[in-house]
Amino acid sequence: MDLRNKYVVLMTALMITSIATMAQEEEMEEIAEAAVSHDQVQQQDINEMHGAGFTNKYNINSITESVLENVFFLTPVQIKQFILYRKNFGDFISLMELQAVPGWDAFTIRKILPMLTLEIVLPLVPALKQRIKEGGHRMLYRTGGQTKSMTENEDRLKQQYKQLVSYRFNFRDLLRWGITVEKDAGEKKIADHYSIFASISNKGILKNMVLGDYTVNMGQGLIHWQGYALGRSSNMMSCYRQGALFRPHTGTDENRFCRGIAVHLQKNAFELAGFVSNKKIDANIITDTATNKAWASAMLLSGLHRTKNELMDKKALQEFMVGATLKVNSKIGRTSLNIVHSAFDHPIKKREAPYNRFAMSGRQWHNASIDHSISTRVGFLFGEMAIDKKGNKAMIVGLIKSLGPSLDIALLYRNMGIKFRSLASNVFSENQESGNEKGYFFNINYTPSPLHRFEIFADQYQQDWPTFSTPGKKLGNIYSFQYTYRPNKKTELYVRLQADNNSLKLRIHAAFMPIPTLTCRLRNEMISIQPVTGKTQRGQLAYLELIYKPPLQPFSASFRYSFYDTDGYATRLYAYERDLPAYYAVPPHYGEGTRQYIVLQYKLTKSLQCNGKWSMEKRKHEWRAQVIWQWGS
Repeated sequence: MDLRNKYVVLMTALMITSIATMAQEEEMEEIAEAAVSHDQVQQQDINEMHGAGFTNKYNINSITESVLENVFFLTPVQIKQFILYRKNFGDFISLMELQAVPGWDAFTIRKILPMLTLEIVLPLVPALKQRIKEGGHRMLYRTGGQTKSMTENEDRLKQQYKQLVSYRFNFRDLLRWGITVEKDAGEKKIADHYSIFASISNKGILKNMVLGDYTVNMGQGLIHWQGYALGRSSNMMSCYRQGALFRPHTGTDENRFCRGIAVHLQKNAFELAGFVSNKKIDANIITDTATNKAWASAMLLSGLHRTKNELMDKKALQEFMVGATLKVNSKIGRTSLNIVHSAFDHPIKKREAPYNRFAMSGRQWHNASIDHSISTRVGFLFGEMAIDKKGNKAMIVGLIKSLGPSLDIALLYRNMGIKFRSLASNVFSENQESGNEKGYFFNINYTPSPLHRFEIFADQYQQDWPTFSTPGKKLGNIYSFQYTYRPNKKTELYVRLQADNNSLKLRIHAAFMPIPTLTCRLRNEMISIQPVTGKTQRGQLAYLELIYKPPLQPFSASFRYSFYDTDGYATRLYAYERDLPAYYAVPPHYGEGTRQYIVLQYKLTKSLQCNGKWSMEKRKHEWRAQVIWQWGS
């Protein structure tokens, strides 16, 4: 091959990689923005859960089914077809061979390419010494803060810096350990929170074991799901929960995880898993001075310990948790029995309010469920049926069906009783909590050609008992239509129209690459809300973003200029922002103003990189800086 041909091949490979990376970044944007819609809680470890952010690469010839299940945009059918293809035809000889896998379209391949690499397959279960010797290490330090107006006390600036130090060891997800030390802005302690874990996988009948901090994901999230999960969106997988049963806790959440030991065994078609957790969590403890009795009125999730009241609530409640799963696998699917029991050193007693009428109470709580996922001629069927301590029931059933190479549909029905409650649910619902909701969800993705794609979903739900935000019975409807046009590999345009009971949103988004080193993104989004009483409220957000990534160069840069004008917080608009690796931001835009930010990344050496971000708004400037040192394989 002459020099000119080598150059063409190299530039083609770089172009494919850059286009695939852009597609995956768009997917991350959709996931992050869906997570904060309808006031759902933001989770700062989305990059860790999604496998992005640190250029994690998996060998296409050894990547496991459990790893693929953590890729949110892959359907169960696509995962099954991938495993069957590799089993029947042997190792892949090129990443482009993915086009031959049944059910894998161009959009799926573009999204997953940045996560894959082609390497010589090592032994499936290498010895422990080999795992330690050939593993990779990563050390990360991140800090950041805000500059404030001149009228505020400058002495407090010394406390307004967020600090994070983390270390990770990883050998192909077969052997992992790590530690995280973190403090939020305003907290006085240098190490306000720490987290440690160690895990080993695929060692004889031991499928997985985690010591230290970990998350537990069961069924469809009716009784227990601590990991990340998609919010309601046009993504075909938004209605289906999938992921590893136990995962090391790699994020910075200080309350929603387990601390102890989790063991997952597998022998032929049977799997048995169990976990034990004992830790303290943040809670508001109230003491009756007359009787000297104390109880927890609320379990807190922010993880902030800056003020006197926040410090009083820090680790105030002892939480003991134990659970188990028995799973039976077959050629067409799997069925699991799940049990979770929780106990506290103080009884739970929430304040008197209509929406707390059926809230959890007492020192103990437990749930049980049966979940299934099977592939049939009708389609991929999944669901979960659950019961709580008081005998209240809940269920969720769904279907994902491919009607042809270009047409996929998803159906979901949920019926969760008014009184049903679980401690750590994360189910497909209006508030991602189980209980007090009935609903139907329909999703259709139609791709008549590589140029055109239609994504439509409709969700109708009913809440028969008051919630925190609704004083009485609520009937909700939400509809979404999105059309995506890709005239070539370097250009994408989509238009999305979304409506619910009293609001209408319109988004026009364009991304294109005028030259191989530069990506441009343009967005204009408008919202209109018609309250039950009062006049119509409106809002608008527009931005221009430039992403500069020169090939074979150690640096890259991103810049965005945003303008927003809304009538108030009710008409706020969220927009995903590029940020440091393993971090993301989806700030709300409301009021009137502008926002700009710049992100710089520079790779000093093969193993050392520095990243920084500076964002500016009318009343505050915010900055973050990060150093990542990686060594080993």
